[in-house]
Amino acid sequence: MIQITLSGDIFLKSRRTQPSMIKRVLSTLRVALDETGWEGSLERLGSHRFALDPGERAEAIIDVATRVFGIASVDEMTEIEAGDLDHLASEVARLTSDRVAGRTFGVRVKRRGSHTWKSFDLASRAGALLVEAGGTVNLDDPQVPVEVTVLGERAFLVEARHRGPAGLPIGTQEPALVLISGGFDSVVAAWMLMSRGSPVEFVHFSLSCAQSDHAVAVARALWERWGYGTDPLVHIVEFQPAKEALFEHVDSRMRQVALKVLMARAASILAEERQILALATGDALGQVSSQTLPHLVAVSDAATVPILRPLLGLPKETIIDYARRIGTAEMSARAQEVCDLSDGRPVATGARPDRVARSMASLPEALMAEAVETRRTERLKDWFPGAL
Repeated sequence: MIQITLSGDIFLKSRRTQPSMIKRVLSTLRVALDETGWEGSLERLGSHRFALDPGERAEAIIDVATRVFGIASVDEMTEIEAGDLDHLASEVARLTSDRVAGRTFGVRVKRRGSHTWKSFDLASRAGALLVEAGGTVNLDDPQVPVEVTVLGERAFLVEARHRGPAGLPIGTQEPALVLISGGFDSVVAAWMLMSRGSPVEFVHFSLSCAQSDHAVAVARALWERWGYGTDPLVHIVEFQPAKEALFEHVDSRMRQVALKVLMARAASILAEERQILALATGDALGQVSSQTLPHLVAVSDAATVPILRPLLGLPKETIIDYARRIGTAEMSARAQEVCDLSDGRPVATGARPDRVARSMASLPEALMAEAVETRRTERLKDWFPGAL
């Protein structure tokens, strides 16, 4: 048996909200399970667990279910004949004694329902039998964790536990428009929003010094692994004319932050057309010159919709660790460096928002509207390498 435990986030919601959340995560899970060819039914166990018989598709089912937002864990279980306390303890010991012999172990029991005994009673009795079988108790860091779940009159031994992403079911929040570059940061920012229930669309600003196909490939890799039940769009905006205008009208020290300001303005236009409430970026405070606090404020001031920055306080190493977990790290590592617009001169790192605005005052007013008019919009699932 495979048991699927839903995220605690779902059960922090009101009783009126929980049913719609559960319905959403189950519909997304069904989309994921369809990918494996499994056609069985889900059995509800208590308030926040569901069970299924995987047949010969256990590995594939575990793989997809651990990539569905709203699922906390996917556990391989063996059902145990419950009976009374002594019988249950002996069954736990019988099924785990070979694994425990000569090693340290710890018995942990989770119990729901009405019983004449407590969780500690089962853990201690099973533990005593496993000590007789040659095991040594270590509750802090056991070599062999022995985990038992008792739900009413049924009991289950955990054979293996697989971590899910938890969070909220995707689609339970409004969409966001993510500025995607193809590096580590923006794709992790998109994943974080998805993990909080927000489906995403992507916008990429195409420059001669950037790899548009690579950026969209990273976005698609994210969606293929984590976007079950969604059908996102990607918007490609030709931004080379904007870059050339910066060389013509903006001092070289200010061009890096000015480029981000222009992207925020263009993305805002697109978001308003799409009726999307917020932009999202992979900015981390102080990571590069355009991400110092004054420059982030200048970029936010230029946008006409709010900018979400879920990575703001994270160090680069943590962001890369997230990318590894998400499965995009290797692709993102091949991204080219951000375009250097400084002509080799030192760039501004702390220009106040008013100074940034003054440095861009001579840019043509129609520049952003003209850029947005160049956009090419595709369903992400229709994209293929070389399409751009």
